[in-house]
Amino acid sequence: MLERYIEKCVIRQVYLCEQLYEKNSVSIDHVAEQLDVCPATIINDIEKILLLLNKGIISATHEKHSYQVVFAAGYSLSELTQIIYQGSYFLQVLYQFLRGESSWQKIAEEAFISVSKVYTIRTDLWGFFEEMDYLDEEQNEVIIPEKDFRYLLLAVMHYLGKSAEKNQPCIEQACEELIQYVEQRFFLRSYPEDERRMIQLGIRIGLARGRKAPIHFLAKEKERAQRTPLFQLLHQGLTALDVSLCCSEDEQFYIYSLFNSRKYQCNNLELLHRDFEVVYHNHIHRCPEMLELSRLLKSRLNISDSNHLLFEQALLPFLRSAWADMQIFQTERLFFLYPSQREQFDQVREILMGWAQQNQQSIRWNDNLVRKLTVLLSLLPDAEKSEHLEVYIVAPSDFKYLYYRQQLEERLDEHFTLSNMIYHQLNEVVDDVFFCTKRMIVCDASLYQEGLQTENTKIYPVTFSTLASVILAINQSLYQQAEEPFPTRNEH
Repeated sequence: MLERYIEKCVIRQVYLCEQLYEKNSVSIDHVAEQLDVCPATIINDIEKILLLLNKGIISATHEKHSYQVVFAAGYSLSELTQIIYQGSYFLQVLYQFLRGESSWQKIAEEAFISVSKVYTIRTDLWGFFEEMDYLDEEQNEVIIPEKDFRYLLLAVMHYLGKSAEKNQPCIEQACEELIQYVEQRFFLRSYPEDERRMIQLGIRIGLARGRKAPIHFLAKEKERAQRTPLFQLLHQGLTALDVSLCCSEDEQFYIYSLFNSRKYQCNNLELLHRDFEVVYHNHIHRCPEMLELSRLLKSRLNISDSNHLLFEQALLPFLRSAWADMQIFQTERLFFLYPSQREQFDQVREILMGWAQQNQQSIRWNDNLVRKLTVLLSLLPDAEKSEHLEVYIVAPSDFKYLYYRQQLEERLDEHFTLSNMIYHQLNEVVDDVFFCTKRMIVCDASLYQEGLQTENTKIYPVTFSTLASVILAINQSLYQQAEEPFPTRNEH
C-alpha cells in the first residue's frame, strides 16, 4: 500500500540496492522486466545509487547486461536503504504530518523542500488518506485508527532512519531485557539487530502514545493471542521488568503484535523445527478459518504433498502478520514479480480476498507481502508438474542406457520419474502426438539432432563426462522463475 505512494524512482533504487546487497550483481534486463521499465532506466537508477551511497561502496562494474557492486563491510542493508528513502518527499512530509505538524509552511522547512512542492505532495497525501478511509469529510479532518497510526509511524520512521526523540536508557534496557527473555525461553530463537530495533522503536511509540491515544483490540483477537506461548512469555517478561513498558492490558497485546510480526532466527535445526511446529499449531491449526485458508491455497495453487512443509514455511509468517488486521503497514524488503509470476499473484490475491469475504474477515492484505508469498510459492513445482515430469533415455547401446539410467536414478530429484522404455533413436520419442505431457529426454550426443525440441519436450545431449552437469541442470529446471530457452547442443 504505502510503496505505491512513495516516488517510483525511490522504490526502484531501494529495490536495486537490496538486490545488489544480497547478490552483488543484477541482470539489467531481468530487473527491468520486473520493474516494468527500460534497461536504460535501471542503469540510470544504479548510477544514482552509486552517488548516494559512495561511502559504502568499494567498487562497481558495469558490463553489457549486468552491474556488479561490492559494498563496504560494516554497512547494514537498512542503513543503505534509509539513505535512499530519505530522498522521498512523500515520506518526509508524511512523517512531519504524523508528528502532529499542521502548518504546511513549517513542514516545508522541516523537510527542506519548497512550499509549492509541499502542496503538490499534499495532494498525494490526501489521496493516500482517502484510499485508506481516513478522511472525515464532514469534519474536514484526518482520523487514523490508533493501530494503523502506530504501525504507519513505525514504518515511516524505519524507512527514514528516525529514532525516538527522547534518549531514555532505562527504556532501551528494559526493551532489550524483554527481547532476551523471549529468546532464552522460546526455543533459543534470536532476533537480528534490525528486528530488535523495530521492536524497540515500536514499544517507544506505544509508550509515547499509550495514555493520550490508547489502543484497543477485539475480544476474539485477544483470545487468539492469549492461546499462544509467545503472548504468555511476554506477559511474564513484562511483569518481571523493573520498568513498565505498557500502561494497560491492551498495550500488552500491542507489544505482542510487534514480536509476532518480526522475523527471527535459530542456529539449532531441531529447535527451529519445534518452534515452527508450536507457532504453526497455534496460528493455523487452532484457528479454523486460517486452516481453511491454508488448505484452500494449497488446493487452488496445486501445491504437491511433497512440498507441504515448504508451503507451510512460506505461509506461516504471512498469516502470522495478519493477526488483528495489522499487516497493512508491515515493513519488509521489496518484492517484484516477473511476468510469468503475475498471474499467480492475481490468483493468490483472489483467493485471499474471497476467503476474507466469505469468512467476514476484515483483513487488509499487504501487496508487498503477497508478492513475497507469490515468489516463494513460485519456487515450488505444482502437483500436476510433479506427477508428469517423465525422463526418457535415448542411447545407442545397452551399456550406455544402463549407465545413464543408473546415474539418473541416483541423482535425479524426486519429482522426476524415469520411463522404462528403451529408445535407440531420438525421433522415436519426440512425437507430441503420442506424448501429451511435459517430459525430458536425455539423449546420447551421438544420436542428438537439432530442431526436435517442442513446447512439451526438452532434450539434453549427454556424454559420459557431461552427464553429471546435465542432471544438475534438469534438477534446477524445476526452480527456474523465468522462462529460459531450451538448451542446445552447444551449451553442453
